[in-house]
Amino acid sequence: MKKFIGFLFVLILSIAIIVSANIGIKGYKLYKITMENVVIEDVINDVRSRENYVTINQLPSHLLEAFVAVEDHRFMSHNGFDIISFGRAVIRNLQESEYAAGGSTITQQLSKNLFFSFEKTFERKVAELIVAKQLEDNYSKDEILELYLNIIYYGDGFENIYDASMGYFSKLPKDLNNAEATLIAGLPQAPSSYAMIENFEKAVARAYQVVDAMVEFDYLTEGQGLQLKTEIENTKLQVK
Repeated sequence: MKKFIGFLFVLILSIAIIVSANIGIKGYKLYKITMENVVIEDVINDVRSRENYVTINQLPSHLLEAFVAVEDHRFMSHNGFDIISFGRAVIRNLQESEYAAGGSTITQQLSKNLFFSFEKTFERKVAELIVAKQLEDNYSKDEILELYLNIIYYGDGFENIYDASMGYFSKLPKDLNNAEATLIAGLPQAPSSYAMIENFEKAVARAYQVVDAMVEFDYLTEGQGLQLKTEIENTKLQVK
């Protein structure tokens, strides 16, 4: 019986290695095809040249902390790949028998949004990781976070932080208060579900999750978190 269990373990491990290698090869090929005629620096310079691009020194610190807490709390310490989040995502995917979660870091999300489709495949994940590593090697954490906030989707047709701030609250990003910034930080996970014009109650519930993350990772005390939730509950949209 022990020999059989040992044989079964080796067989499963061998299959896993073969499958992983196949995914890795296909992912690298996807990376090569996608990036064949692309210069990363040119793409980023194009993003930075957009009319409504907002630099990080024009963004409230609370907004930055909220995004990091809820999207990628190890952002400042990893090199573009968070093995812990990835491992949890793999377990969830195996449990659900499909690619349900990706465990993506902010850098990976930037990579995906700039260069790849949103099709959920492991091959795309590999290609995305290769570019994420290149981004980490060539740009600072502040630059990566700044770019990310300027290219992700916030729902209701708002495709950057400037448009989201002006569209939902009729104010520049630098003028957002903590409650407004927290509401916005909750949107990118599922912008269609949390888009505030039609789904404000869902957006508030999501913002509470952002607050909980900020408390968990020591950006806020429990008392500050409770106060912020009250402020969020009393926040009104200022849609023109």
